[in-house]
Amino acid sequence: MLADFDTKAALMKSGKAEFLEHGFEGASLRAICTRAHVTTGAFYAHFRHKEDLFEALVKDDLSDYLGRYNAMLDRLAWKIQLPCDTETDMMDYLVERRDLFRLLFDCSNGTKYARFKDEFITHFEKTFQVYLDAYAPGAVNSDVTKALVQMKFSQCMYLLYSEYDRERIRATMDRLQVFTQAGLGALLETRFDKRPA
Repeated sequence: MLADFDTKAALMKSGKAEFLEHGFEGASLRAICTRAHVTTGAFYAHFRHKEDLFEALVKDDLSDYLGRYNAMLDRLAWKIQLPCDTETDMMDYLVERRDLFRLLFDCSNGTKYARFKDEFITHFEKTFQVYLDAYAPGAVNSDVTKALVQMKFSQCMYLLYSEYDRERIRATMDRLQVFTQAGLGALLETRFDKRPA
């Protein structure tokens, strides 16, 4: 039983490294097995194919992320949590799981997760629209929301792909939030006609 667990853990570790280096499509099953010091027969004892291994690497954490995201969205919509706290929580979560999000953003072509990055941005837009609708005195144009999300997403990706440790990222986020809150404060005092997305 212990040998089976060790073999699977070795395959997970080597699979993650291979996918991060070469992407799902470029990753070699033989290279994954070689890195793990196991045979392809041992691989097939644990996974049906390469996509099964990729899914095993992302599925549980992704499910956890979606649950947290939906709960965070509810807290934001009901004004239980402030937007700056929401942003810090999300960034902490992303940083703790850098490899997961790099796999999903950059390495998932050829898997069912290939559109994850687009879906992530769509979720991000939904979050901002909920926030703006909850806090603004009038409807906020969805074009404004989309532009804000592109800016915030670029900021998020810069920090996620940096080599900064968690403390440095938090310190950077604190400073960026001063800038963001000032801009959002001014924006929320302005009324917009909301256009359909």
